[in-house]
Formats: sequence, structure tokens, C-alpha cells
Amino acid sequence: MIALEVLFLVLFWLWAISALLFLRTTILPRWPLSQAPDRWDLPSDTVRFHATDGLSLEGWKIYGEPNSPWIILCHGVGSNRADLLEIAAGLHEASFNLLLFDFRGHGASAGRVTSFGWREQRDVEGALAFLGQQPEVPARPYGVYGISMGGSVALMVAGRDERVGAVAVDSPYTNLAESIGIHLRLMYPFLPTIPFRWFILTVYRLRFGVWPSQVSPEERGRGLQGRPLLLIQGAQDRRAPLEGARKILANAAQPKDLWVVQGASHLESYGDNPPAYLSRLIRFFQSSLK
Repeated sequence: MIALEVLFLVLFWLWAISALLFLRTTILPRWPLSQAPDRWDLPSDTVRFHATDGLSLEGWKIYGEPNSPWIILCHGVGSNRADLLEIAAGLHEASFNLLLFDFRGHGASAGRVTSFGWREQRDVEGALAFLGQQPEVPARPYGVYGISMGGSVALMVAGRDERVGAVAVDSPYTNLAESIGIHLRLMYPFLPTIPFRWFILTVYRLRFGVWPSQVSPEERGRGLQGRPLLLIQGAQDRRAPLEGARKILANAAQPKDLWVVQGASHLESYGDNPPAYLSRLIRFFQSSLK
């Protein structure tokens, strides 16, 4: 009997520690916007719209040539839309129109909690709906570009929404369950993977109503059905390893391309060679959004 009580207490406290570790990471510091489009001489308006579940989001519309395609830019977790302004300036120079926005719980958007890709799909859906309501935006497919979590979300939405005509992603995860396991090992190497990983996956299911394995860019990529995909991946990325990118690519239909940047870690591909990165991104969207 005592042994059962001890076992129960051990399991209870392991569960409690797992829940605390995970739930703490879902509420991130809200970093202020570090710069604005005028820093890059970009013509813009600050806009507000709603995610498809009603949450209020804020962003910038950056205007290029009136008849050029529109591209939605999606930042990574713990960041905000200002972090993508340098890349936005390069795309704007190529005449594209752009929408940058803050995911829920980030920047100037509402909300406090991040779900690392599940609820954030409602944010990208809201951005697509918002563009569709703008009289100056041509009725044609949009491009979507995203990095890390933003890339994962972009790919999942693109896989089931034909308003997206082409998607370029940098360092997405394969599925959220795998990503949680990787980050658990990186952040808490002193914790045994079993049972903590299982406990955290269960806490996610209780908190957000879905198993992390169902939050899957790898699976959703099957739905692109001929809409072009550019996947950018650092060869030395420990947070979103190269083998995961290859799995995503294998599941996606043609046309698709994997650009592996040797020596680059997570989200280092742009900094490694900005002109080459922008040239590759611009060529992709120019050829895909005609």
C-alpha cells in the first residue's frame, strides 16, 4: 500500500512539473516592435483585422506595384512582424505588395497564449480573408512566406486553402509532437524523455484540445496539389533538423524545391547571404504567382 502511495505521489509531481514547464512556455514575453516600415522607406498603413476565431490582430500593409501579387509574411514564435521588415524591403524592391502581421500573443495583436501553430492557423486564415475584402487587392492567389513556427503555420494553411498560390517556408517543424520532443531535449537535457515528453504532450492536448502530432506541416503538405513550395533549411539546424525538411518535401506534390544552406543553423540562412536568399525568394514568387 505504501509503495502504491509513493508511486502515485511520484507520478503526480512528475505530471505537475511537466504541466508547469509547458504552460510557462505558452505565455511569452511580448517584445515591442523594434522598427517600422519607414525605417526602410516602405509605403505602408497600419491595419487591424480579426482571426477567424474573432481575435484582434494588427499588421502593416506595404504597397508595391498595384497589379503585382500580394504576399503574407509570418514571423516566428517569440518574435513579431518587425523582424521581417528587412526581408519585406527586399520583396518590396521586386514590386510585391505585402501584409505583415503579429500572431496572437505577439507584438500588438491581442491574446496572451501561443499554441505553437494550432490556433495560429486562424490568424493566417484571418489575414487571407482580410486581403480578400480589400478593394485594391486583385482577386488572384496570394503568396505566403513564413519562418520557423510561422513557416509551419503557413504550410498547414496552404495545404488546405487554395487562396494560397505559392508558399515559401524557412525552418518549419515536421509535426509539433516531434518539435516538442526536440526542444525538451535542448532546453531540459537533465530531464528523462520518458515520461516527461508524454506528460507534456498530454498537457498540450488538455490545454488546446488536439494532440500535437495532429499539428503537422508534414501531413498538410500533401494538400498543396501542385501549388509551388520552396523549403529553405539550414544544414546544421538542431531545432528543426534537416531530416524533417526532407520528410515534408517527400510528402508534398510537385512543383517543390528544397534549398539546403550549408553551415547554417536555425534561421541563419538569410544572415549567411542576404542577397542570395532574397534572390531565391523573389525568383520563386515571380515564377509562381503569375
